[in-house]
Amino acid sequence: MKNNLIIILMIFAFSCLNIMYSQTINRYGTTAANFLEIGVGSEANAMGEAYVAVANDVSSIYWNPAGLSSLKQSSALFMIQPWFVDIDMLFAGGAMVIPKVGVIGFGITHLDYGEMEVTNLEYQEGTGELFQASDVAAAFTFSRKIVSWFSFGSSLKYINSNIWHSSASAFAVDLGVLVNTSFFSFTGKNKDGMNIGMSISNYGTRMKYDGIDSY
Repeated sequence: MKNNLIIILMIFAFSCLNIMYSQTINRYGTTAANFLEIGVGSEANAMGEAYVAVANDVSSIYWNPAGLSSLKQSSALFMIQPWFVDIDMLFAGGAMVIPKVGVIGFGITHLDYGEMEVTNLEYQEGTGELFQASDVAAAFTFSRKIVSWFSFGSSLKYINSNIWHSSASAFAVDLGVLVNTSFFSFTGKNKDGMNIGMSISNYGTRMKYDGIDSY
């Protein structure tokens, strides 16, 4: 009974946080680390990124840290995703199952923008000099099944962005829950029913670029 009360309170808290987050004002053109919005995993992207309630592999580090508790054995995931104009994204992650404790995971996301020409007001076609830009995020995740039908997970992230001589960094937290229900289950068991997932991603400190190129 005590566990059920704790779970209900956690679900209610997540619902309130999701409502509050959806009501925040978006400041288009002023945000940093937009690379964190690029989805991880071929299955998740093929499903239109509707993966928060389905996440059950190493990509859960990105989608919903609670889903990492579904792993039965240690696993790893590597992904290289070529984008347009020589932009490449790399994700590498691994998870280790610790019996009677939970699952711990570690993931790195790296976005390389390639080389670009330096331009200014005097040389708008390029000065002949090249510069590089890249973003990276490292996440440490812990996930655990509180009871057989309820999982909780959290991630601590370090985010860094570099543009030529300027850089910015920040810390962020991800929180997630996953509930297995008996709704629409032909067997009456939770594992065969509808899953309900909730996740709060990239809640953390602000990023501000610092360096000789920043204004």
